[in-house]
Amino acid sequence: MAEQLTVPQAFALLQIESDGRKSTDVQTLDAGLAGAVLADLALRGVVSLQDGFVAVVNGAAIGDPVLDGVVGTIAAADKPRKAKWWITRIGKRPLRDDVFAGLIARGLITLEQGKTLGIFPTTKYPERDGGPEALLRAGIGDVLAGRAEPTPFAAAVIGLLDATSTLRKQFGKVDRALVKEVTSGGWASPAVKAVLEDIQTAAIMATVAASTAATTATISSS
Repeated sequence: MAEQLTVPQAFALLQIESDGRKSTDVQTLDAGLAGAVLADLALRGVVSLQDGFVAVVNGAAIGDPVLDGVVGTIAAADKPRKAKWWITRIGKRPLRDDVFAGLIARGLITLEQGKTLGIFPTTKYPERDGGPEALLRAGIGDVLAGRAEPTPFAAAVIGLLDATSTLRKQFGKVDRALVKEVTSGGWASPAVKAVLEDIQTAAIMATVAASTAATTATISSS
């Protein structure tokens, strides 16, 4: 079943091209994965938003290293933080690597490293078992086509794709009114809705920061 995947695993699978390359920039991917973790924890009732701040309400082990690790990080924070802060804080390469490592451990993808022009390192994640992704895409596709009611899991994944502006790339032209109904209706919990609202802002901020850093480095080296 597709819903045996965690939300970040589902989001990651959908961002891998058929040749194993990532289909979006790393800033958007990282923000989406961070938001996916918070959305997953909210769906499980592990975290809630209290006055806009993320709080751990059930610290029992989930059994997924990525999710359990983030729960521990949030619980150990020196003071309450909002979802946008956490998305920016945890949405980095270590989280990305851990999510993909989980997909490799489950036998869904493999790791392929190489070099372009014999110099620049490349990383690809070719598909090994396409069954779970096929089920996931079919389920999401049915919801977007109005053939099935969304589950909270599907609503969260659709919301993440929409918030990161990757929904159309993955599923083609969609009914915007239906997407809005799915992501803002009763299928998504208040905590998940709050996370989705913050993802787009965090992704934009990360992209701008990366662009600024690259420009500064270019100027410094010239």
